[in-house]
Amino acid sequence: MGAKTDASTTKYEIKASFEIDGVVEKPDIIGGIYGQTDGLLSENLDIRELQKTGRIGRISVELSSKKGKTTGRIIIPSSLSRMETAILAATLETVDRVGPCSCSVKLEEIIDVRVSKRQTIVDRASEIIREWDQNVSPFSSSISMEIKKSSKSSQVVSLGDEGFSAGPGFEKQKKTILVEGRADVINLLKFGVDNTVAVNGTSIPPQLIGLIAKKTVTAFLDGDRGGDLILKELLQVSHVEFVARAPKGKEVEDLNEAETKKSLKEAVPLEKAVFLTGRDADITVKEFLDKSKPQKKRLKKFSLSKRETEVKKPKPTTKKVTPAKTVKTETVVKDIEQKVIRKPSTTRPTSTTRRPSQASTRTRYDSRSGSRPSSRPSSRPSSRSGSRPSTRAYDRDRPTTSQRPPRREIRKVELPEYLTNAVKEVKTKLEAIVFDEKQKEILRSSAAKIFESLEKIEKGSTLVIDGIITQRLLDRSNGKGIKTVIGARKGEISKKPTNLKIIEFKQI
Repeated sequence: MGAKTDASTTKYEIKASFEIDGVVEKPDIIGGIYGQTDGLLSENLDIRELQKTGRIGRISVELSSKKGKTTGRIIIPSSLSRMETAILAATLETVDRVGPCSCSVKLEEIIDVRVSKRQTIVDRASEIIREWDQNVSPFSSSISMEIKKSSKSSQVVSLGDEGFSAGPGFEKQKKTILVEGRADVINLLKFGVDNTVAVNGTSIPPQLIGLIAKKTVTAFLDGDRGGDLILKELLQVSHVEFVARAPKGKEVEDLNEAETKKSLKEAVPLEKAVFLTGRDADITVKEFLDKSKPQKKRLKKFSLSKRETEVKKPKPTTKKVTPAKTVKTETVVKDIEQKVIRKPSTTRPTSTTRRPSQASTRTRYDSRSGSRPSSRPSSRPSSRSGSRPSTRAYDRDRPTTSQRPPRREIRKVELPEYLTNAVKEVKTKLEAIVFDEKQKEILRSSAAKIFESLEKIEKGSTLVIDGIITQRLLDRSNGKGIKTVIGARKGEISKKPTNLKIIEFKQI
């Protein structure tokens, strides 16, 4: 049949259908093509010569016979030019006999094989681009972004003994923006906002209140329950002039530049700030405070009525004191004894007899109140002096300035070398790494997306994160078998899993 053409050099495929009046075989059809086209064209386009030189491929015939007729298709691969291929297709249609049987051949189509190759190239090139985007381009194209991010994170300063994260412009400017965490400070730094300070949790420490006391404060809070909790605490412990909120369900650290600028631009005075979650959702701070006032009044009224009831309650007495001056004097004595704190010098005897100092004391008190001492002996029993509260017990219960609570010491923790290196690697980069029990890194993600990324792993051993360790993160980590969580700071945790260990960066 001639030489077989190389499929890699095939440009076109000629497809033609045929119909023969009679029953024939494949060799009959191919022989009829060779015989009827022989010498019809120049030597350059002779089918036999073209096959010998490999410019056309093996002639393929597909046929079927039915009711004395044979039908099918002829396929000829070609590496000729377009014009030469068209001439060959037209020549094929001139075949009208196969052996003793009449035949008709009709061209169906000429397929450009290079089109499919082009599509293959396009598909493969697209796949290469996707892999490039995932592995090469993000690294190369974000070098400037990484440098910018690193430089911004290195500008974060620490304030006070507690190490509050703040922007470099906090101390220079009279206005400040209060945010929840260190990641929020870094995110705002990327957009040129440097007068920030972080609460580092949902509770506001007293040291931070002192730092912002003389500044105009704008609270930039997350659009979740944590932001509402901080806002309610600010109403009780600190002054805030304005409140800006991230969109509902979003956190400040995840906002882009446009969302950040829009949220700060839409900051409102404190009374007009709106709660976003819980039973106080969609009400303003003013409405929240007005709703809380009646309850405070009722509590105050209840406490006053209870105190009046205790004052009006009659005290049992054993004997009636007839002299009015004596009663008045005793009342003044009791009032003065409640205000004056005297330290006993010696142990008093427990005798029931009347002490000589008692009369002199009464005489001195009477002279101060303007009344004369009575010459008659008092009808009240001498046990009155024994009913006075002991100043010794009072002094013992009173707290002294020397008894201060011991300062909490930070327990240092020694970590394996691979964990120490991991902490240094993620620090200031807002990243998170998960290791398995064989100390192998199985997951790396940004700190903001680690909660969702943990779903990708089946089981881990240790999590290192440059971020705040929250209750939600602990629950998700415990569900993935993680035994140790190492983070920049521990947030508000209500229930710590018993088999999970928490380590802060300052303990390392």
